[in-house]
Order: sequence, then C-alpha cells, then structure tokens
Amino acid sequence: MFSKSSKPLEQADIKTLEKTLGYCLPLDFINQYLHSNGGVADKNYFYVEADDGYVEVSFYIPIKYPSSELGNMDILSSYNSLVNKGFPKNYLPFAVDWGGNYFSINLATNEIVLFLMDLGDFTNDAVKFLSKGFLNFINELEEEEEEEEED
Repeated sequence: MFSKSSKPLEQADIKTLEKTLGYCLPLDFINQYLHSNGGVADKNYFYVEADDGYVEVSFYIPIKYPSSELGNMDILSSYNSLVNKGFPKNYLPFAVDWGGNYFSINLATNEIVLFLMDLGDFTNDAVKFLSKGFLNFINELEEEEEEEEED
C-alpha cells in the first residue's frame, strides 16, 4: 500500500517514458506505477544478505507530476541527472533512500540495484545488487519492526 502518491498515470504516460528511454519497462513495474505513481510504501525495509543489514526506501519517485511530498522529483529528471554523471543508460531510478542513494532497475536484465551516490563518480563499487526483478524486490520489502520496551 502506498500513501502520498502523485496524480494517477495513464498508459500513454508509460509509452511516452518508454519511447524517451528507448527501453520497454517490465510489466510488473508498469502495473505498480499505474496503481500508484510514486509515493511512500508501508513496507520500506529491504534486507541485504551480503551486508547483514537493511536499506530503507524513503519514497518512490513518480513518473510524472512531481510533488513537494516526494522531493519535487520525477523519474525522467532523475534518470537524466544520473546519466549526465556517467551512470549507464540502462538503469532507471525509481526510488531513493534517506541518504540520497537511488534504487534503480536495470532495464536490460530487470535486476534491482542501489546506486551509492556518496562514492563519487560511477564505478562498479557504487552498485549494490539487491534483487532479481521488480516484483521480487517489492515482495521482499518488510515493515519496520516495533522495538519492545523494557520495564
């Protein structure tokens, strides 16, 4: 479930983005964005086994209709910003964490990665693999666990 989503998208908005990118978007990605155009998810923690820790999704970037609640960002502007910094064109950013790192989908393989923006220029060290497929990523997200209070 998502809150703070931007205005709903139409199929034509998806087709325009695909034409601009030169890639077809995965069906599970399209379905999610037709349901919620960005926003804040109730499940936002992803466990990274290699690090034995979690990364937290702050919000999902809308494809269209940026809002102040979602950082005044849209996917195409974020994509262009990353490409201008030397990031590969086949990665589409779709969400950010609290540190300004981008969750991105590899449009050639459908793999989900986290771009670590504080490492400077793009290198393989700036890419952290998270999941095979957008739907897998969404399904593996967890809610924040409530800490038990001690008496």
